[in-house]
Amino acid sequence: MDCPFCHKETRVLESRLVDNAVRRRRECLSCSNRFTTYEEPFFQLMVIKKDGREQPFDSEKISRSLEKACGKADAQLLQDMHQRIERKLLAKKKQRMSSNEIGKAVLQELKKIDKMAYIRFATIHKSMEDPKELKKEVSLLTA
Repeated sequence: MDCPFCHKETRVLESRLVDNAVRRRRECLSCSNRFTTYEEPFFQLMVIKKDGREQPFDSEKISRSLEKACGKADAQLLQDMHQRIERKLLAKKKQRMSSNEIGKAVLQELKKIDKMAYIRFATIHKSMEDPKELKKEVSLLTA
């Protein structure tokens, strides 16, 4: 990307995901001016539900699920987790993704951070109705 001040090359100092865009802090290699760019994906990620319906990806659903699973966890921890999950999903560069894939990405993050939150989310995501399924999931988690 060229500098808006002197039109020379720039370098990226910092990148982070903000809503549905990537916020990049840049610095010109020539004049040392700094500026921020926001880059939005040129496609809308579509989610394929279990019943076959398609709907646009809603980032807020991940936030709400994390809040429900983690309970009273630190807001910054939840936000960081949410950003990592969204980055993983966007890194796949797919225009259509199953809700199952999204759920697995959430489970992977929860497994690293909070085992009880993982179990709470897994019981809903995996539609566990039999206590034996729950027992099996807990034994896999503790192994």
